[in-house]
Amino acid sequence: MKVAGLRVGAVLLAALLPGGGAKAADLSPGVDAWAGSYAMELRLASDTRLPLFGTQKSVTTSLMLVDVERTAGGWAQRHRVCDVRVDGSSAVRMIVPEAFVQGLAVRRYPAELKEGDEGVRYTADMGLEAIGFDPAVTGGALPQRADDPGVRDSDGDGSPGATVELRVPAAGRAKLFIVQRSHLVLDGRETAPDRIEGDVEVLVQEQRTLGAEPGFFARTPSTRPAPARSGFTLVRAPGVRSCDDLRRESGRLFPSS
Repeated sequence: MKVAGLRVGAVLLAALLPGGGAKAADLSPGVDAWAGSYAMELRLASDTRLPLFGTQKSVTTSLMLVDVERTAGGWAQRHRVCDVRVDGSSAVRMIVPEAFVQGLAVRRYPAELKEGDEGVRYTADMGLEAIGFDPAVTGGALPQRADDPGVRDSDGDGSPGATVELRVPAAGRAKLFIVQRSHLVLDGRETAPDRIEGDVEVLVQEQRTLGAEPGFFARTPSTRPAPARSGFTLVRAPGVRSCDDLRRESGRLFPSS
């Protein structure tokens, strides 16, 4: 199968194997054409049991600007999160404020692209992500309380951890101050030129509520990943240069969402 029209007509053999002498069987023709700028939609589904409100099925969808690049050792991926929304099955709604999104770090991690019989195979290990705390201080573990060492005000709103909003019918709004820890691995394949789709493997997904306003809501929900409802789409987006561009073009890039 040809990849993206075989935009790269030749591969520099000397750059792949020191001193030249590369064998044709060692190369992935056309795979270098996948370096560039992309948009990603990452859908992470879960079943969450909220105290007093029962179990809610939800999907957290993140929109990301992504750069895929060649490195001396293979491939690397860099992303910036531009938007996060949570869609659920009940009237209780979780809102992720803009300050939460802006407080997320730009991240870089290894990726792998290989030519196969059915097109390009893709994997990316996103590594451990810590939100609202410093894992170097806690030894990687989630803090238990708001005043524990390592808790950080990651969104700069003056509250511990990162703040999300809970909107409850007849009860109004509540602010939850949370910390999160996750480790995701993406595994997909080429489904169309310049488009990769696949699954999300959840190695770690933890969250703790450190506090709330009003304090009645300061409870940590029980959450279980739902891999069958999770997934991702990575699509080349040469004209998308900013988060504003991505939010404006997301309906065109990801029409099924």
